[in-house]
Amino acid sequence: MKRKLSCLGIIMIFLLDTPIQAQSFIEAILKEPIQKAITESTEVDIQQMQAENTQFDMEIVKGKRLPQISFSGGYGFLYSQLSPKFPTQYLPISGTPFLEDPLVSNFQTQVFLGSLSARQLIFAGNQINSGIKALKEKQKAERFLAEAGKEEIAKEVITTFDQLMLLNEVDKLIEDSEKRLETEHKKVLKAIENGLAIPYDRDKVKLAMLELKEKQLEAEGNRNVLLAKLGYLTRMSEQELQATAYELKTFMISTASLDAEKRIELKALEAGKKAKEFAYKKEKGSFFPKVFAFGNLAYLNAFDTSIDFKDVPIAGDVTLEAEHIRMEPAAAVGVGLQWDLFKGGENNKNIKKAEIELEISEAKLKDSREKFELLLFKNQSDLQTAEQKVLVAGQRVKIAENNLQLATKQYHAGLVDLTERLESENDYYKVNLNYYNQILNQRAATIELLLATGELLDKIYSKNEN
Repeated sequence: MKRKLSCLGIIMIFLLDTPIQAQSFIEAILKEPIQKAITESTEVDIQQMQAENTQFDMEIVKGKRLPQISFSGGYGFLYSQLSPKFPTQYLPISGTPFLEDPLVSNFQTQVFLGSLSARQLIFAGNQINSGIKALKEKQKAERFLAEAGKEEIAKEVITTFDQLMLLNEVDKLIEDSEKRLETEHKKVLKAIENGLAIPYDRDKVKLAMLELKEKQLEAEGNRNVLLAKLGYLTRMSEQELQATAYELKTFMISTASLDAEKRIELKALEAGKKAKEFAYKKEKGSFFPKVFAFGNLAYLNAFDTSIDFKDVPIAGDVTLEAEHIRMEPAAAVGVGLQWDLFKGGENNKNIKKAEIELEISEAKLKDSREKFELLLFKNQSDLQTAEQKVLVAGQRVKIAENNLQLATKQYHAGLVDLTERLESENDYYKVNLNYYNQILNQRAATIELLLATGELLDKIYSKNEN
């Protein structure tokens, strides 16, 4: 018997390690709920909106290469009182004092002005190009994080449906046990009538049936929670979710070419590092002068202008008026240069800050790469362990099934008592439940392994999943 079990185990291990090209990685019925959950995910939407915002930031920076044109205009009324005091002068012949007192005057005018100006940046130390490249890499990182979020959602949907399928298997186990116990209950009642059994045996069977009822109620409560969770994730109706059913079996994948370098979070960190590199180059460009071309066209019209001088020597009160004073056009074009020679050390501090941020990014990337490689090794080990446990659990199921059949026959033949018969029933339930839990663990370990390599969604939706 042991020899047969060992051969069976070797065959199953061989099947688990050998990719089956014709078999899909995941149940086809799960693909639509996964896609719906990704589409409805708020977290993914937020990540995508952040990438869109970065695109707008990029367009704003690109716009700095274009001419900047502005118009300004205004109207105003000006009024002022002037009181200049000049040194007293004397006329040459009469000696009469001149400008002895302050010269008081009133001034008023209305002014309309307008100005059109243009400025075109010619050179800025390559800051614009570096800034655009930094934003592109930042956008890449955000999109990679959105993809990582999609994989987490796929994992959540699969594992939740798996738990739901486990409850379906629990229902089947409970239903089968109830049928067998109901049969035993009827036989015990008949035996009591014939004096071959006592009420205590009847109560034992009844107690076992009540324990199954408790398990059934617990499974139903868990099912409602899982359906609510899946409804939130996928926005599917309860009827659609309940119609999504499949056989709970192990995943089949080839682990030969799995690599942590494909992990999406690692790609995001690499893009983030490149963004810091370009940001550092951008800050270094602040040492260079900015060269720009400019042009300006202005119009000014002062109208209804008057100046009143009071008590002017000899002349008395004098009023000067002008219908308008125009300046049109006032045009200017040229090339300018702006060079910030000293800004309180701001440029040096910004460069040092960008340099430190780049060093932090490089350190994070290096550390994360090592951690992901370690995690990949752990996930591969966990998957191998989970596959071995499935084999062992499957063997236990066969043994428990044989023991149940044997205990049932022996009980009916009077060779064992009711307690041993009920123990075999309970063992059969537990061993089967453990078997399906081990399948869940193997499926979960497979998903974690594919997450560690960034290949989960590719495996789900590619035509050749293995």
